[in-house]
Amino acid sequence: MKVRRTVLVSIAVSVLIVAFSGIVGWQIGSRSEVPQATAPPVPPIPDSVPVVAFLGDSYSKGIGASTNGKRWTTLLSAAMVWSELNLAEGGSGYTTSYLGQKTDYAIKLDVIAAAQPDIVVVSGGRNDYEAGTSSVTGAVALSLFEAVKAAAPNTQLVVTSPIWDATEPPAEFATLIDGVKSAASSAGARYLDIGEPLADHPEWIDPDGLHPNDAGHRTIAGAVLRELV
Repeated sequence: MKVRRTVLVSIAVSVLIVAFSGIVGWQIGSRSEVPQATAPPVPPIPDSVPVVAFLGDSYSKGIGASTNGKRWTTLLSAAMVWSELNLAEGGSGYTTSYLGQKTDYAIKLDVIAAAQPDIVVVSGGRNDYEAGTSSVTGAVALSLFEAVKAAAPNTQLVVTSPIWDATEPPAEFATLIDGVKSAASSAGARYLDIGEPLADHPEWIDPDGLHPNDAGHRTIAGAVLRELV
C-alpha cells in the first residue's frame, strides 16, 4: 500500500513540475505581458493513514445513529484521522452464540489476519452480561486479545471498558468490567476506562430504550477520544 501511494505521489509531483515548467517558459517569452507567477508550496503528503479495525457489538456497529457517519467509531476515526474498518455486529460479544453458532468477536479473526490493521479497538460486554456469562467473560477476553495479537503481530490493541445504557448498571456488570480490564492488562493491550458515558442521560438514548442516538454516539466518541489523547 505504501509503495503504491509513493508511486502515485511521485507521478503527481512530476506532473505538477512539468506543468509549472511549461507555465514558466511561456511567461519568460511574454514577460512584458504577464507577470511571472510564484509556485505555491507543495503541502506535505502523509505516507499512510492508520487502518483501525473495530470489534464490537451493536453500539460499535452504529445502531441508534441516524447514519453510519454519526456512529461513535466513525466520529472517533475522523477525529483521529484513521481509516476505519468496522467489523462490529449487533448481538455479538466476547462469549456470545446464537442457535449453537458462535457469534463472538473471534469469528472476525480471519479478517484481522488478512487486513493487518495498524490498530484494533475492541469494545463491548453488554451482550455477555445478557448471556449470563459475566463471570467468565474476562478469561474469554484474554484468549481473544492473545488471538488478535497472534493474527496481527504488529497491531496495537486497544480495549474500551464495557458500556451500559442510561440506566443503573446491574451489580454483576462490575464483575464483567473487572474481567475485561484484567484481560487487557495481561495481554499488554491499552485499556481505556471511559466509565459509563450515557449514565443518567435518557435523552441520549434511541426510542428503542437501549441504543445511543446521535447525541449518545457523540458522547461515547468524546469519552474514548479523551482517554486516547
